[in-house]
Amino acid sequence: MTQHMPPIEFKGDDGDPVEIVTKSLDDLQKSVDDRLKAVETKADTSKLVERIDKLEAKGNRPIGDGRQEKDDEIEKKALSTFLRSGVHALDDVEKKTLNLGSNPAGGYVVAPEFSTRVLQTISEQSPMRSVANIMSIGTTEVYIPKLISNVQPGWVTETGPRPTSEPAFDQQKIEVFEQAVIVPVSQQLLEDSFLDLEAFLRNHIAREFAKMEAAALVNGDGNGKPKGFLADAASYEAVPVKDDGSDLVDALMALYYALPTEYARRATWALNRKTLAAIRGLKDANGAFIWQPGLTESAPASLLGRPIVEMVDMPDLADGAYPVAFGDFRTGYQIVDRVGIQTMRDDYTGADNGIVKIRARRRVGGATVMPEAIAVLEGVAAA
Repeated sequence: MTQHMPPIEFKGDDGDPVEIVTKSLDDLQKSVDDRLKAVETKADTSKLVERIDKLEAKGNRPIGDGRQEKDDEIEKKALSTFLRSGVHALDDVEKKTLNLGSNPAGGYVVAPEFSTRVLQTISEQSPMRSVANIMSIGTTEVYIPKLISNVQPGWVTETGPRPTSEPAFDQQKIEVFEQAVIVPVSQQLLEDSFLDLEAFLRNHIAREFAKMEAAALVNGDGNGKPKGFLADAASYEAVPVKDDGSDLVDALMALYYALPTEYARRATWALNRKTLAAIRGLKDANGAFIWQPGLTESAPASLLGRPIVEMVDMPDLADGAYPVAFGDFRTGYQIVDRVGIQTMRDDYTGADNGIVKIRARRRVGGATVMPEAIAVLEGVAAA
């Protein structure tokens, strides 16, 4: 229906045009307001709201046998008991409610209301990778050429004969060895976990591979694993130190100067935390601490001016042990990578039992290539 503006009436010469127009606009506004009010009255939503309220009330009703209310009460009690007393205080029904499956096998990661952060033991990384030389290869082994004798030049006269000399080389074979693991996990656990459990497992495997590698690169015997640099300690320059640590300062000084200058200026100290604790309070003959903290957060601490790398797999100070190494590891030790960490999700071989297998592997090798670039302290029994 079309709304028409009321006709404007002019009352002879007595009508004021402004007043007439104003009155007409007021009449139009009143007519529009009346029509909007009529439309709103026709669009009454009270019945729709009433219907929605009824549906909500119906949805909130407990199951006829009271099971929903009972389950809610058990969940609340289980969560409250766990937060106050831990899992050991829960009964069987509460444990089943709070967790999915066996707790040690991973049930905690799907428990409701808990943080997604999974606590795990901190695995030490592989510190040798920060100081040694690293290369990648495309086969099962590599042969490293080694210089065993140098060119021998000589002084000559203007027209005198020139000496002839050439270097001699040898080669060293470094094999690569494989690390592998299969982690079975239930399909339901992967689906229901409120964190990316597969990504967590891949990261956890990588950390454990690094931890195992770190031990091998220090103490490995080369049998099925890389040969650690301490396996060749008998070939290094060795400085004796009493196993009670009574001459530790003098021994460290002697070790520092036992290494040839060309290696010493690039050398790094390697020792474990216990030995480092024994060294931190030691002073030289002038009363100065031989250990110094790093000047910045990222800079390593130093011992006699050279950086320290803490290696948890280095032995403690004891008779017959090699508690401290000082060397140019980038020259003296070679790490060989054949295959980096590979992970594969296997959904098939365990599918009949609802199991997914996370498979992981890598191939790595290592060996000492320049024994003269490394020197060690060798523990001896105190008199």
